[in-house]
Amino acid sequence: MQKILKGISIYKIGYGGIGIGSLPDGKKVLVKGGALPGSIVDIRVIKSKKDYIEGHLLAIKKYDTSLLNGKPICTHFFSPFQGNTVEQAPHKIGCGGCKWQVMNYEAQLKLKESIVEDAFSKLSKKQEIGFLPIIGSPLQEGYRNKIEFSFGVYKQLNEEFRKAKKSGQSEEELIKTGYTKYEINSEFNLGFHKQGEFSKIVDVDHCGLISTKANQIFEHMKSLCLGSNLPVYDQKNHQGFFRHLVIREGINTGQLLVNLSVSDENLKDQEQSHHREQFLETIKNDPLLKQQVTTMVISYNNGLADIVNAPEVEMKTFRGDGYIYEKLDFTEIQHTQEECLVNFRVSPSSFFQTNTLGAQKLFSTAIKMTGHIEGNILDLYCGAGSIGLSLLKQGLGEELVGVEIVEKAIIDARYNAKINGVEDKCYFVASPAEKMLINFPELKEKIQNIGLVVIDPPREGLHPNVIKYLSDLKKEYDFKLLYISCNPITMARDIELLVEEDFKFQKIQAVDMFPHTHHIECISVLS
Repeated sequence: MQKILKGISIYKIGYGGIGIGSLPDGKKVLVKGGALPGSIVDIRVIKSKKDYIEGHLLAIKKYDTSLLNGKPICTHFFSPFQGNTVEQAPHKIGCGGCKWQVMNYEAQLKLKESIVEDAFSKLSKKQEIGFLPIIGSPLQEGYRNKIEFSFGVYKQLNEEFRKAKKSGQSEEELIKTGYTKYEINSEFNLGFHKQGEFSKIVDVDHCGLISTKANQIFEHMKSLCLGSNLPVYDQKNHQGFFRHLVIREGINTGQLLVNLSVSDENLKDQEQSHHREQFLETIKNDPLLKQQVTTMVISYNNGLADIVNAPEVEMKTFRGDGYIYEKLDFTEIQHTQEECLVNFRVSPSSFFQTNTLGAQKLFSTAIKMTGHIEGNILDLYCGAGSIGLSLLKQGLGEELVGVEIVEKAIIDARYNAKINGVEDKCYFVASPAEKMLINFPELKEKIQNIGLVVIDPPREGLHPNVIKYLSDLKKEYDFKLLYISCNPITMARDIELLVEEDFKFQKIQAVDMFPHTHHIECISVLS
């Protein structure tokens, strides 16, 4: 049985939204699950080490009411400070996606600012750092252009519902008493992974982070899947059909992509195979889907990895072209009346900033902070080219050299350069950034006229060889270094190493791309 600790005082929130407290003997306590700063909590211990204890939040006993939002945006949110317990509706409560939604937005932004300042505390002791006021997201709800739902089985129901089913009440009678058809058919859940229990799926009716249109398609697809008589995939016995449902939306174009992930090799009998054919015919001809969904893709995943984009997945375009378009609008930062749009093709596996309007803010801010540059742009983690192409379309830089480890992203980047009319100014290669000159020696010639290096690395930050390369490059060329990061901890570590290599660092700008979560984007320009 896991140990319960009561009355833990949370004195700080660290990166990752981890609540930090301590025991009377001074041992540190790390709390997962959305603890509030200054709160007193009860936790369930999941790890006990010599120097620290790690636990999941069970209840918030005391908190600062000035931090709170009027009401959480999601009915599926596990909010222990409101007296809710998972046992009251185990299959409906416990989504861990937006742990900060209980806080008002101003409090969220202040907390993110403090996390960034804390990440740079070591470097700030060595030099003065200008922490610019955080830039908030244009939208706090409905801001996501991509959402991934998981199918799952959740047989544990609350006692009241179990008794109602056992008494022989019909589905219609249960619905009249307040239960939904998804609760009644509890072996069919579609939603998000349960907080602290990844193997369980919390069944959701909607998500407050996507648009009304995307929610409508989610609810409709859920209803069609439930009515198909096909089973959801069970990770334990590797049986079933439905695995994931992904919806991508072009916020500025209105286009919608649906990617349904299924496993079709292990259907038990001919009857299930017949149900599958009926279901595919239904979604192909459904009037709402034909009207609202631009394209639909079926991803066949017959492997063990429960990942939408696993290497063995075979994607087949079911209807439409298999991709949608999105555009970023930078007209507001231009000093002319002309529109400034950057267009992107988005396929099921494309990397694209999840918050479209937030990306416009992020890139606009990066452009302003970078200022005038002469020469070419080297983008070391270019993805599908979103940052580099946005800079180039603003008139920054003469040519763009993009490096990205994912080959599919490079294919997207080349296509995006073409549809933006800058194909002749771009050169993209698929390679790890730290091995680019080994894999592509011709890049040495391409970067001789370098004026700006852009780095937007994964969460783990820069490879040591990349830092060495930037240091060596600095000895030959005078360029600016634009660093964008989703992890202030590794960003602070990398910038400290770059400063030791004589790069000049003065200020940092935090941008909130993910309201109601602990995630933060940061921008800095080094010279």
